[in-house]
Amino acid sequence: MSMGRVFAIAGKGGVGKTTISALFISYLAKRTGKIVLGVDADPNYNLGDRMGIDVQKTIGDIREEFQKSADETSEVSKQEKVAYYLQTSTQEGHDFDLITMGRPEGKGCYCYINSILRDYLDEAIGKYSSVVIDNEAGMEHLSRLTCKNMDALIIVADATAVGLKTAKRILELALSLDINIKTTALVVNRIPEGMKAENIPEGFSAVYYIPCDETISRLAMEGKTLELESSNPAYMAVKEMADDLLMRCKGK
Repeated sequence: MSMGRVFAIAGKGGVGKTTISALFISYLAKRTGKIVLGVDADPNYNLGDRMGIDVQKTIGDIREEFQKSADETSEVSKQEKVAYYLQTSTQEGHDFDLITMGRPEGKGCYCYINSILRDYLDEAIGKYSSVVIDNEAGMEHLSRLTCKNMDALIIVADATAVGLKTAKRILELALSLDINIKTTALVVNRIPEGMKAENIPEGFSAVYYIPCDETISRLAMEGKTLELESSNPAYMAVKEMADDLLMRCKGK
């Protein structure tokens, strides 16, 4: 099955992963003219909020529904039931679709349902030209996702020494997992004007800098959708990053 280009975005909490994910999805959709699949894999999900989607149902909710109905007699197979739940949980934006992972709240074993979910996500990813995964803080979720082949792993960090060391550790952990990563990138986010980060860790294929932006901060404080003018400095920086990553992934 043909797979779309997969971009996984990771990093420690509070560095702006979701903002970068939202801007990246928006630009990819504009550049390609095709629907982009966004996967919010953070249990503390808010990618939908940043992109103007009111998330009604998550994969975690589906797990719960499946567990509650597991003992009910039905002629519908488990696979068909889960596929239906997943289809109804995929929400549509203007130029993107969104799957929100969430988290299960109940007790019990989810091995079987998780296996079906991985199969479904494999199939879903194959239907899109571009997929952007906004991961939870750290890398644990990456090792559990169906996506074992990435065109680019993008690790977001702030400009502090601790932030950059954390990014390096996440990279090392990612490379130790059973994941095929074609390109790695470090994004140093919220750089003050005129400042460049120091002590950039080695090992990344590319490094990008995103400036501090008052508009992004204001929209976040007001809880509004992340919509920026094409001339916005942060948007332009993400655009340049996306263009460069697409060139690096081309032909790989």
